[in-house]
Amino acid sequence: MTGYGRSDEHNEQMVLTVEIRTINSRFLDFSPRLPKSLLPFEDEAYRIVKKRCERGRVSLTAKVEYLPGEKTGLTLNQDKLEEYLSVVKEIQKTSDRVDFPSMGDILRLPDIVVNGDQKDENELKTVFLSVLNKTLSEVEVNRLSEGKNIKTDLSMRLELIKGLVNNIRKITGTDRDKNMERYKQKIQVLVDDINLDESRLYQEVAILAEKKDITEELVRLDSHIDLFTKYMNSTENKGKKLNFLLQEMGREINTVGSKTDEIEISHLAVDMKDELEKIREQVQNIV
Repeated sequence: MTGYGRSDEHNEQMVLTVEIRTINSRFLDFSPRLPKSLLPFEDEAYRIVKKRCERGRVSLTAKVEYLPGEKTGLTLNQDKLEEYLSVVKEIQKTSDRVDFPSMGDILRLPDIVVNGDQKDENELKTVFLSVLNKTLSEVEVNRLSEGKNIKTDLSMRLELIKGLVNNIRKITGTDRDKNMERYKQKIQVLVDDINLDESRLYQEVAILAEKKDITEELVRLDSHIDLFTKYMNSTENKGKKLNFLLQEMGREINTVGSKTDEIEISHLAVDMKDELEKIREQVQNIV
């Protein structure tokens, strides 16, 4: 499901902002955009996101702004500088070159400048992870709100399908005797030139009526709807099971439409398929 959250943290040195956007996805897809000062904490940020977001595409953006007059915490990485200088000397020795990197060249080398001492880094990490958790809490509130809206819509459409099933059941119960008579007439027309005794005729009518009977399909459809409602109200993630039940419900509805020769029931089956497709679109947000 989609979600959005944004949180800020102000202190005497800086302003740290975290923004998170989520969209539906079958798996967890973490996409961070962090400034260089926060890159050392990316793995821990991923572990927090993975724990609180089971799946979905999670886009994380963070920004750090140091207040005017405050130290940015940038210091020279002396060990790294000595490593680079050692490499430069080795190159000079093996290539007989005497030129030396300029100050600008040295400052552009990776990791030559680090963000302050360990204490500053730990403080930055604490602030970042705190803001991250607050932002995720805001995202969860938005996703829960969307989930409630989806649940309301699903419940309404399930009730519509249950109503259509009941209408079909009423039609089949009311027209049972009429259908038997119609089947009898059809068979009599087909075997008009064949001598068929009364008992054989009723046997053929019963066989035809059995083939056209949709009682089992309606019972299974009721069962699928009840199970769908149970999973929908569960606190666990049942998205895949909901999708499977929709497939089974679709099969039963298709069978009802193909077996019946009542035009009114055929129309009701089409209405059920329309509602089922709308449910399927919503379920894709939670699968």
